[in-house]
Amino acid sequence: MNTGVATYKSGKREIKTSVEMRYGDENYIKVYKVKLLAGRDLRPGDALGSWLVNATFARTLGFDNPVDAVGQFVTDYDKNKIQIVGVVADFYSKSLHSPIKPLAIYTETKFQNGTLHIALRPQTPQGNEWIEAIAGMEQSWKEIYPNDVFEYHFFDESIAKFYESEQNTVTLLTWATGLSIFISCLGLLGFAIYTTNQRTKEIGVRKVLGATVAQIVTLLSKEFVLLIVLAFIVVAPVAWWVMYKWMQSFADRTAISWWIFVLSGTGMLLLALFASGFQTIKAALINPVKSLRSE
Repeated sequence: MNTGVATYKSGKREIKTSVEMRYGDENYIKVYKVKLLAGRDLRPGDALGSWLVNATFARTLGFDNPVDAVGQFVTDYDKNKIQIVGVVADFYSKSLHSPIKPLAIYTETKFQNGTLHIALRPQTPQGNEWIEAIAGMEQSWKEIYPNDVFEYHFFDESIAKFYESEQNTVTLLTWATGLSIFISCLGLLGFAIYTTNQRTKEIGVRKVLGATVAQIVTLLSKEFVLLIVLAFIVVAPVAWWVMYKWMQSFADRTAISWWIFVLSGTGMLLLALFASGFQTIKAALINPVKSLRSE
């Protein structure tokens, strides 16, 4: 894909913009299932004088309605007059970190592109249709271009390479988060054991005075709930800031929803209660006679 310059003139108004040039034929948008918004697709007889542009290109020229851009003429860097024959929906050709720019798809009468884009049919379960198809293409390639190396890549693998850093970060955070949760649960369990041991006689007295198991469990859990709420208040702004800075690296991004933090806080609370619940319930069920005898 190359980058060129397009100039559009309408009366005294002149708009000059950079444009990404992508080679394609009449099957390009069919292979990639790109939606045609207005006009027509490229035809075998079209030469460099016809462009199929994206919606961003049309808006850059001042056409909010894609239909209005069809039939308009622009000039390229070499002062060639180009007609816009159709407008397609915007699509990403790079990583989501890069914004969608004005794009023109054009065809030529001679092959000048070093890459062929081929759509393979879905293969059957445990089938080898793709292997056979690629082997046939390689054989045909070597017959026509015996001195050129045959190379092929799956497009989904090329897209995955755009986000290798994100995938590595996710893997690292998954392990780090899991380890942090495990250590936190051990700490909560240790704190629950320490707290119940310190308040053994208090629990016994309360049970003798008529406190129920639910009341004892609620009493012992209050401290854990307060600690979790305090931790959430401290961590939530930091988490929001980190998420905000990370999302700024993307061209298109969504707003950070409040319910994510509510769900996270609820998960923290439930996990804390689960980690300490066994010990608190065990302390609440103990015979008050044993509790009062303990030193």
